[in-house]
Amino acid sequence: MNKLLLQIFVGILIFVCVIFGIANSAITDGQFVCNRYILNTYLYIILTLILLALQVLIMEYKNVLFQPNLLLFFGVFILILISIVAMHKISPKQIVIKHIVWLMFIILMGLLFYPMYSLYTHRKCYIASTMLTTILLFIGLSAVAYIRPDLISLSWGPVLLASLIGVIVLEVLMLIFNKGYTTSSKWFRLISYFVVGIFMIFILYDTKRLQINATKCVVADYISESLKLFLDIWNIFVRLLSLGR
Repeated sequence: MNKLLLQIFVGILIFVCVIFGIANSAITDGQFVCNRYILNTYLYIILTLILLALQVLIMEYKNVLFQPNLLLFFGVFILILISIVAMHKISPKQIVIKHIVWLMFIILMGLLFYPMYSLYTHRKCYIASTMLTTILLFIGLSAVAYIRPDLISLSWGPVLLASLIGVIVLEVLMLIFNKGYTTSSKWFRLISYFVVGIFMIFILYDTKRLQINATKCVVADYISESLKLFLDIWNIFVRLLSLGR
């Protein structure tokens, strides 16, 4: 319990530091500014991850029991999709409303992830190693995108989206018609590796778009911008984590 409190305390310290950085770099007179566009985007990614981690750790500290049934699970998932669409639709000039929806998205993501996290309560070393693997993948792929942006094409977008939709449809069909489709099945592992591969390419693609948006910025929108890369990181992390079950 003391170790858990220490983790929460460290998370709060990082949260305060990132908030201070955002307040001094990304926002002026209550509006987003284009200065240091790339840095501000990464600050929002870090802030999203920290808030999500704090939520999960606090739920664990309070011994919250949250094991949603299938209906509740899909209800939370639909609300997450709605919040993602809403974040993209809300103007960045409506900065307060946009942040409220963003916070709701983080809370919903935490609720969806917490049951999976609870399965690894006694295997936190595995969570840490999976997190480290994901971070190293993200740093490595981002470095490639910054060093050799010429290798990445924005024409990849429709192909990546079609591939992602295809694998989602395939997985839904497997869940419905294949009763042996579990986290330990061969098909699940194959599909998971494919999903990880897709989101690794998405990191390259979204980093290239981030570079372009930084040079063309007129009205900055760090919440929507950071959301893309956050979802890339998150999907890789969750898939890698599920492979260890």
